Amino acid sequence: MMHINLAAAAIVLVRGLLALNHMCPGTALRVRATWLLLTVGAAAVLLLGAPPTWPEVALHCGIAALVCVDRRAPIICESKP
Repeated sequence: MMHINLAAAAIVLVRGLLALNHMCPGTALRVRATWLLLTVGAAAVLLLGAPPTWPEVALHCGIAALVCVDRRAPIICESKP
């Protein structure tokens, strides 16, 4: 369970760093702050290294899945022709 949690945190950390580095100067502050909090939280999980509970693992895996979904992909709402 610990390895899954660390893998999820590493995914969020990498995606967060990529998102923060690719933001343009006009990006809204709330978007910047959200990505910054996600990235710092993932780094804290990696540095802390404490054994997680299963709800924490489920939460971290869900967040990792959300940050990996392409926002332009029609996964959530598909339009029917």
